[in-house]
Amino acid sequence: MNHRSLAAAGQLELYGSFHLAGTELALPVAALQEVVNHPETLTPVPLAPPYLLGLFNLRGTLIPVVDLHQLLNVRDEGIAPTRKIAIVETAGVRVGLRFDATGEILRVPKDQVIAIETAEGSAPAAIGAVLKLDGGEHVLQVLSAAALLGLRDVPHFAEQVARTTERRAQQGQRRQNVSFKVGGTALALPMGAIQEIIRVPALQHSPMADEVCIGMLNLRGATVPVLDFGTFLGFARAPDAVVAADERRIVVLNRDEGCFGLLVDEVASIVAYREDELLPMPSYGGAHRSLFAGYLAAGDSTGVLLVNADALFANERIATLATGHRELYRKAVQAGDVAQKRGGTRQTLVTFRIGQLIGVRIAELREVIDYRDDIVKTPGLPAFVRGVLNLRGVIVTVIDVRSMYAMPPYEDLAHAKILIVEHRGEKYGLLVDSVEDIVTLNGSSQLTMPAMFTRAAGTQTRGDMREAVELPGQGTLMLLDPVPLCERVAEEAAAF
Repeated sequence: MNHRSLAAAGQLELYGSFHLAGTELALPVAALQEVVNHPETLTPVPLAPPYLLGLFNLRGTLIPVVDLHQLLNVRDEGIAPTRKIAIVETAGVRVGLRFDATGEILRVPKDQVIAIETAEGSAPAAIGAVLKLDGGEHVLQVLSAAALLGLRDVPHFAEQVARTTERRAQQGQRRQNVSFKVGGTALALPMGAIQEIIRVPALQHSPMADEVCIGMLNLRGATVPVLDFGTFLGFARAPDAVVAADERRIVVLNRDEGCFGLLVDEVASIVAYREDELLPMPSYGGAHRSLFAGYLAAGDSTGVLLVNADALFANERIATLATGHRELYRKAVQAGDVAQKRGGTRQTLVTFRIGQLIGVRIAELREVIDYRDDIVKTPGLPAFVRGVLNLRGVIVTVIDVRSMYAMPPYEDLAHAKILIVEHRGEKYGLLVDSVEDIVTLNGSSQLTMPAMFTRAAGTQTRGDMREAVELPGQGTLMLLDPVPLCERVAEEAAAF
């Protein structure tokens, strides 16, 4: 009986062959969804096993990539230009298996497929069968997709359908998050979970110090343990030559359960998203399944992992450190609580530079993005209008703040940011030198600028900065009110 007759009788099985470290292996086509080129970048996954190389976005689905060299304990002979990712799915679990190169599609009679039996009660073997080809002269090992995807800590989407349905039900309002980098990975925390972000001071020694808890600081009467977030996430510490000391920040989280600070390499921006834009994260490792709330895709570039703040507070190690410091220094914490109650309403500010340090209330911002080169210059507008940019389908008018205030032009845009604000349904982007910190202050710290300053005919700010606050250790900080600035931009652009 020839192959065509066998196929008609349903006695042929299909396999795809691949090359790995000089060995040809096969996978059943039934478990093979597709084969794609190796992505240019992978998002590293914190607390992942070594063979989990990272994640990439494939048409709206996050695919975890597994390195078969490590999984099968074979030598990796270096980067191969022909490397491919085989997307394998079985029993609702989908991962990408990285191979050195693809082979061919094989049509094999069932009697030439020899299954490998495993002892009762033992874990299934990675090699599930062998193919006897060319009269038995060519033997090809068949990987068991079920065995590979069933290994400990191989990620999967156990709740993907339920979470997708839930996200669709929650579409609508955009949620703000502060993004930062740790070990080269972009992470983000919800704005509401962050008390403030500060520069790294000289840390005090903590009696509970270890490789994760690197010290403590006193923050207005409260004793805050500081965790090296990169070490906590299992990332190798970036050398000082790569991460400048003045870029590092401490992100302070505070709830009734406790207070702690996370040392990060740099604060990147403020990002906003809707629930339906968040891709579900694959789960892996029982201890850290809930640490990440999802993945925010960023077009063709590497996206952002959204950290679940509730999971951080519930983490046993973090909870022990936060509780331990609160108990050890209860008096200092109580003194800080009394000072906070006496201080009145609290407000959170984002500080930025346009030559000097200025602040803006975080509620006035929609998000903060990096400076982009794709700003389109629009003719027939005032000189201080730098142009427009497309932000996820919305046109944003970019304002050159230095030009508006008759200041010298920008010297270096490497650290420049664009503050996105909204006024009367239109979005504006305020180009500033850099974003510095996020600070939380008592309402009693607020000051009113003298009337002669805000009403003077020659004053360039023309009422844009009517208030100021006293910033501990840094003096008086003027506050920018985006509303009159946006009003003036709209009026002058219309009259131009």
